[in-house]
Amino acid sequence: MYVRNLRIFAGLPRSLRLLAMTISIDSSQYQISEITMNILKLKNIFDVINDYDVFLFDLWGVIIEGGRTYPGVVQNINKIIERKKVYFVTNAPRNILSLHQTIKSWGLNAEPEMIISSGEIAVEMILESKERFGIEKPVIYHLGHLENDIINRIQYPITDDINKANIFLMTIYRDENENLDLNEFDELFKIVVQRKMVNICANPDLGINQHGVYRYCSGYYAEKIKQLGGKVIYSGKPYEEIYSKILKECHNTPKNRMLMIGDTVYTDILAANRLGIDSALVLTGNSREYHIDFDNIDEKLDSLMKAAVKQSITPSFVVDLS
Repeated sequence: MYVRNLRIFAGLPRSLRLLAMTISIDSSQYQISEITMNILKLKNIFDVINDYDVFLFDLWGVIIEGGRTYPGVVQNINKIIERKKVYFVTNAPRNILSLHQTIKSWGLNAEPEMIISSGEIAVEMILESKERFGIEKPVIYHLGHLENDIINRIQYPITDDINKANIFLMTIYRDENENLDLNEFDELFKIVVQRKMVNICANPDLGINQHGVYRYCSGYYAEKIKQLGGKVIYSGKPYEEIYSKILKECHNTPKNRMLMIGDTVYTDILAANRLGIDSALVLTGNSREYHIDFDNIDEKLDSLMKAAVKQSITPSFVVDLS
């Protein structure tokens, strides 16, 4: 009797990791992924509000989906804003002013300084091209929609000739439909890799559900570049740079007094695990893929826990914001 593959527990909070590692497993009969550990708890946000001083919220999938806010969530976040320090951390490839207008329209009492976006971080990266990448005169090829608002902040030349560019910026997304060709940019990506360009992905999300339709985000296309042997720089979650402002402003706050709330395990929860702060997974948005087949809450939590153990990315708890 012995424990195999202990690295599977590396992403668990310490208390859960110790519990998991005390289980002896006969490898001839069981696999670790098959163990049921009912240790993910569902908590209401106001049951834990006094446990934290800083709250970090994702936007889409946590507050809104398909153009509609989740019932009660906006009102409850506004109550938290009155009592605590709150940030909104999003992988939206948009600038802060545009996002501020959007979330104000949802009814959130947010100020621009409370919003941090991967789009804004991508712009900062490009504006600091000399220091970051050794590029004196950036020329950008933008793979994305022309009306994307982060482009307005970039004062460097933008070209539609990939062979003249030295920075490849991705804000692209594609909605799933019968005519979607997920290989439409493959030839472009081959050129990007061959030329060893600086590739910036302004939205690390692989995809989201938008108005009931699956949307492939920039993170999906960035994976194609990596599969071809290229390198990609990500400006959003789960990478630490998007949190640098928060960590600087909250340097006196103990990390166990900070809570990241999101719907995506591989961005929101992974980021919190890496930063050493607590995290809470909502049952809405992307997390539904792990529990959509179950009606009973205990079965949902059990399914989430199994998925978390399998990925070695575990939230501190599951949260109800309504």
